[in-house]
Amino acid sequence: MWKRDASVAAASGGWGVMSPPPLFVPKPKHVVVDSVDIHYLEREASGKEQAPPILLLHALLATKETLTELIAALPADRRIVAIDLLFMHPMDRAKKLDVHQSNLARLVRGFMQSIGLDRPVAIGHSHGGVLALRLAATERGLLRGLVLMCPAHPFGGYRSHVVNFYLRQPGRFLALSIPLAPSWMILRAYNEAAGTKRIRMQHLRPHLRVLRNRNTLRRVLQMLVTWDADMHELRQALAARAIEEPTLLIWGEEDPIVPIASAAELQEHLADSQMVTLPGTGHLLVEEAPEECAGLIREWLGRVDARG
Repeated sequence: MWKRDASVAAASGGWGVMSPPPLFVPKPKHVVVDSVDIHYLEREASGKEQAPPILLLHALLATKETLTELIAALPADRRIVAIDLLFMHPMDRAKKLDVHQSNLARLVRGFMQSIGLDRPVAIGHSHGGVLALRLAATERGLLRGLVLMCPAHPFGGYRSHVVNFYLRQPGRFLALSIPLAPSWMILRAYNEAAGTKRIRMQHLRPHLRVLRNRNTLRRVLQMLVTWDADMHELRQALAARAIEEPTLLIWGEEDPIVPIASAAELQEHLADSQMVTLPGTGHLLVEEAPEECAGLIREWLGRVDARG
């Protein structure tokens, strides 16, 4: 494990040997998988020689749009797909979506097959990280590699205080009251909860799409209800067999939601991993440090590709 100092990286000419690729605007698309309508963003690869694709999985209270800054800084020669996990809807609106992690992972696998996304590198942030772990743990060879950014996970003895709070009645009441709160108040709460001061209103806007929608808030609360059972299943799967795919862990040093101290036991279940910590950052790395994270990912992808 090592720390990455932004000032050193800037002085040395950037985060990787490659300069950031030009901005390609990802296109919104959707596909139906097992009678579930799934929306996603896709940025096509440039050039004839295309590297393995990337699948992006966002955090719990986020959307696919929260990933656009990260997408813009990732290599242009890779097809990139960002799935919208909270806005999946059964085609029959009278039915409710099963939000157990096992079912969400199953839908992601079906989504990959439906759009021809073959052995991608999965980049998961927070809740997206635990889904990436489950994909790798339950279907070996499905992914080429993993990038886990402050991932939720079942080890280290931690159980997020956020989960604890929102599973109790006061937390549930507060969650469903969020749509009534002014944006400035939500922004302040986001910065405090994530252990950062870097989140600005432009970062918050995609999150407000979730927070001002009572249906998506109820779905998040349903995910938290199944949290312990889901994590127990994943813990058993990882204890039975470590993940062999190369894995990059990126952690905010000040993360209060998934404490960095919990990473050590997670790494015991990753056979081929390396970890980088970003000083002065909290839990929301996608918004706090997208270019820094993309630079680290570019460097790591280059090493993984060189190994064949």
